[in-house]
Amino acid sequence: MGNPTDPTAAKRAYAHAQAKDVLDINKFAEHIVSHGCVYSKGDIVGILTIAVACIKENLLAGNSIELGELGKFYISLGSQGARTFDEFTAQNIKKVSAKWTPSKELKNLRNKAEFERVLTKKDEAEAKKDAYQ
Repeated sequence: MGNPTDPTAAKRAYAHAQAKDVLDINKFAEHIVSHGCVYSKGDIVGILTIAVACIKENLLAGNSIELGELGKFYISLGSQGARTFDEFTAQNIKKVSAKWTPSKELKNLRNKAEFERVLTKKDEAEAKKDAYQ
């Protein structure tokens, strides 16, 4: 791929993470249960569902939430500027986003990661397309 900051530079190969699978809440709960958890899949789905609702509720109430090794959740605002403080109103706020900062444990997984070379999903699709022509 090309260098976006220098279009004249030679193309280079870069790493891109590709998910092998997407675990929805049910698959994730099954995975937790597979580690010998004393709670059922239904209990875990319920707890995670309630946790999301409570995180949202607390963020909107102006709180940030630190969940140990999971990290910290907080609110970020996107706004349109006003000429003065007095002219700034809630109408200037255009976006309210939940953000997450991972803990040190999750921030850099490089030393624990395993890698394999694979085609990009686009290249894999093109290779399959070419194989069937």
